Amino acid sequence: MAKLANFWYIDQMINSPKLSVVILCYKSGENIIPYVQKMEEELRSNEFEDYELVLVGNYLANTNDPTPRIIQNLASKNPKIIPVTKEKKGMLGWDVISGFEAANGDAIALIDGDGQMPSLDVVRLYRVLMSGEFDLIKTFRAKRLDGPYRKFISSWYNLLFRILFPSAHFRDVNSKPKIITREAYDRMHLDCSDWFIDGAIMLEAIRLDLNIAEVPTIFYENEWRGSFVGIKTIFEFIGNLISYRIKYWFKSH
Repeated sequence: MAKLANFWYIDQMINSPKLSVVILCYKSGENIIPYVQKMEEELRSNEFEDYELVLVGNYLANTNDPTPRIIQNLASKNPKIIPVTKEKKGMLGWDVISGFEAANGDAIALIDGDGQMPSLDVVRLYRVLMSGEFDLIKTFRAKRLDGPYRKFISSWYNLLFRILFPSAHFRDVNSKPKIITREAYDRMHLDCSDWFIDGAIMLEAIRLDLNIAEVPTIFYENEWRGSFVGIKTIFEFIGNLISYRIKYWFKSH
């Protein structure tokens, strides 16, 4: 049995793609189809053929979200697509972790599938990662077209993050895409199941003393869906900032 397990592990190592792109598709519906097409066009036109797309379309129980069915249909026609369509046991963080767990690549990119973040950014970040200088590359939203409310909330959140975690010299904690080496990801301990997952990723990067780079991007308005960030989510962020400050204080002592 041990020999069989070893052969399986070797086979996985040989056949693992260079890049896994984890795309968060929650409640995307039919809109995820052109987004996936655009992502593949960007990868192939830039001569990236050794990739997989991990489409995370987890769903809440007792809802009529068509996204899981659409993703499964896309995967049935495209061997490069790995579908993740589970009943949700958490929110954004639970989706991110379930996508990471399904990814097989030597590098893992994380991006939302709502079109606010250019798919070309994955290519840009992957090229920087391939220089070998960094363990994690992320964007920062140098230009935002999503309105003053979101910009205001984001600026205050980033300010509070830097105050509570002085070693976090990031311009924009929640910005995606993020791309990380497999080796660095395997060292992380991610257990955040809610909206603080981007912060949790960056705090783990600090704890592990990873080499991090930020690349500017444009953040577009979402033309077909409203923001999931409401008042409840804002208070959740504040609570997480405090609890994680306590948690990482103990980790550093």
